[in-house]
Amino acid sequence: MQLLTKRTDTNAMKVEWLTVFLASCLISISCFCGQQRLCADNSNAQSVSHVGAAEPTRAEWEDSGLDLAQWADAVGDKKLASFIRNWPLPDEVTQVDAQIIACIDKNTDSPDWLKDSSAPLWSAFMLLRQQRAHHFFERAKTEIEKQRNLSTRHHFKSSNEAIRLLVRVVREDPDHKLGRRALGYVRDDDQWVWPNAARQRAQRKEYSSEKGWTRNGKSTMLRSSQSPSLLPNTLSPQSTNATELFVSDHWSIESTAGIAKAGDFAERLELTRFIWRQVFGGFVMTPAELNSRINGQARPRPASSSKAILLANREEYIDNLQSLEPNVGKSLGMYWTPTQTTWFFDSPDSDGQTVEHEATHQLFAECWPTNPVAGTHHGIWAMEAAACYMESIEKTEFGFIVGGRNSGRVPAAKERLLNDSFFLPLRKLAKLGRRTLQNEPDLPKIYSQLSGLADFFINGERGRYRDAFVEYLVRLYRGTAEHETLWKLCKKSPEELGEAYKRYLSSQ
Repeated sequence: MQLLTKRTDTNAMKVEWLTVFLASCLISISCFCGQQRLCADNSNAQSVSHVGAAEPTRAEWEDSGLDLAQWADAVGDKKLASFIRNWPLPDEVTQVDAQIIACIDKNTDSPDWLKDSSAPLWSAFMLLRQQRAHHFFERAKTEIEKQRNLSTRHHFKSSNEAIRLLVRVVREDPDHKLGRRALGYVRDDDQWVWPNAARQRAQRKEYSSEKGWTRNGKSTMLRSSQSPSLLPNTLSPQSTNATELFVSDHWSIESTAGIAKAGDFAERLELTRFIWRQVFGGFVMTPAELNSRINGQARPRPASSSKAILLANREEYIDNLQSLEPNVGKSLGMYWTPTQTTWFFDSPDSDGQTVEHEATHQLFAECWPTNPVAGTHHGIWAMEAAACYMESIEKTEFGFIVGGRNSGRVPAAKERLLNDSFFLPLRKLAKLGRRTLQNEPDLPKIYSQLSGLADFFINGERGRYRDAFVEYLVRLYRGTAEHETLWKLCKKSPEELGEAYKRYLSSQ
């Protein structure tokens, strides 16, 4: 609807409030009667077998959300109109060959830039979001029940899609109790926090990005020139830098690079964990666990903190790890499985990809009890591929995009395949153990291919093999996988999967 621009101020004010009133009525009516459309969309959604299809909320959004944006335009609030139009995530309106990771706001207060006259429009927008949250939640419950009822004789159960939907629930309604609880949050006073944070708050500690969790604002200073408390007799006695302890929600970080650098490092680790839980949701929780949380039969519990070391420079890094890993000089970071610790060093040339890669190894290994020799004899390719995949994280206005044929190392994989004709067959790749892979003469080329394979199995053919790939990782880390497990889960031969991978990289 277009409004005439030449009006008196009095008439313009009347028209403005009239449009706001009508917009509020429009959304209220949509909330009342829109459920029938949403239920119909929900039943149609059950016929979509692949991950990543456009959300059935698209039609409902076009009926109400875009109308609301037009009303915002009509009253002259262009910024709000743009905000509402851009609110749906990309995979809700079109097909996206990547994973969309949504951020979750702590509250739904109106933004600072909102005009006072647009407050009723914002309320109408929030009402629509609550409706969308309800719809996503009902779809998540349906998905959980569907997975729980699958016969394990011919199928495996996955919570990837349910967790994706639950994140959308909390994005739309950050105070959605059941959605929050299912994803692992707990209520502490007036905030939704991770159980580890609630435990720290119960001990009367406070968190700051500069010092981490502290009591009375005092950070922990470990004695210089001595070993960190987490890893006795490991830090080199030649180090002259003081060792400080930074405790975040899920990591205890000992740093000789200074507490400020440790704080930045902790933020990157926590962000990686947040994204990883969405990317590999089926690894984090089972449909049965989700169901128990939604029904109030299980409550999220605190987990043990992971350990990390941030050293002041590369020399300290090599000096401390040379005895553990002779090839450490070729690395930029390392997850050391025997002590369950990630090691890094501060460098002006460092980027987040190394942190994301090694933290991913740590998250997989410590999410729940896993086999300490996973990947030793076979399957190491998939573990490394998953870590390489997490290097492709890209920040957006709505959150993050992970994966895609133009992200991370996938373009290099395409170049190796199309220009160099390099491809290590899956049947051979799957049999490689950790040491065998590291000793391969074509290791850089192989790592490029691993990145391409990860993107194919997660995003290729509209996510057709995503659940199978995540289930393969579950079985690898549990120690129950064989080298042929993945293609059995995919119900394709390794040769068929290899050809599909080549087509995937060649198609763009």
